[in-house]
Amino acid sequence: MKKLQVLWEYCLILIGCVCLALGIVMFLAPSQIPAGGPPGLAILGNFMFSVSPGLVLMAVNLPLLLAGFKLLGRKLFIRSLIVVLLTALFTDALPLLMTLPDLGDNRLLNAVYGGVMVGLGVGLMFKAGSSSGGWSILARLIADRFRLSLGHCLFLMDSAVILLSAVVFRDFEAAMLGGVAVFVTGRMIDLIVAGSSDIKVVHISCWKADKLKPIIEQKMGISGSVVKAKSLKSGGDKEVLFLIVEKSQLVPIRKLVEEHDPDAYLIVMNAMEIYGTGSRS
Repeated sequence: MKKLQVLWEYCLILIGCVCLALGIVMFLAPSQIPAGGPPGLAILGNFMFSVSPGLVLMAVNLPLLLAGFKLLGRKLFIRSLIVVLLTALFTDALPLLMTLPDLGDNRLLNAVYGGVMVGLGVGLMFKAGSSSGGWSILARLIADRFRLSLGHCLFLMDSAVILLSAVVFRDFEAAMLGGVAVFVTGRMIDLIVAGSSDIKVVHISCWKADKLKPIIEQKMGISGSVVKAKSLKSGGDKEVLFLIVEKSQLVPIRKLVEEHDPDAYLIVMNAMEIYGTGSRS
């Protein structure tokens, strides 16, 4: 079973590398749209020095990957190394092995779909327990050095690549479209890694949990957990109902709470992934 799981993860890595390469060579590079990070640098390097995008990807990622060996650990380093090599290979080889379709000159559509393909590729790599290369390692080193958050550091680094593209291409529209591509890439990665779900987590902070709980169970068929709490304002004893519900059940639950305990308040959050057989009991 473990061998099958490892095989599946490497299949995801392979598919992810192909998707990332296709996003660069089919959508972003032909329209000169930088996607931030190594893909953006690969497009800039190809334009400025006529160096193949795959070679630029390897030149950027490989030294950073080697420098971050201790940060990654052996398993993640090996998988990330495979990602770097395969992505560089596919980026240069796919245009030679197949005739890529002409997708038109609508740069906005190319930015959106390029971002989708790059995000799909990186998301599959993350899902398989790999990284997409050395960019995040550099971000972590800079963040530690200047005491920045990793998210802010990645944003600044990607922004620098996009702004550089405006200078190199002498085209501010390219920079704006690069921002679109980076945004779509990030959303796609979140979708692949965290998933999309109609399941919601509802916290009901109330004074009348004993009254609300049976009503919700009887009328909605929903069960959950009760957590004891204290009000910060008055210090009185309160209770919090913890429920996992379908999106369609939010309005009926809200109406039940408003009717039977108007002083209660609800907090609704997205539940990206739910594990365990007892999660709905």
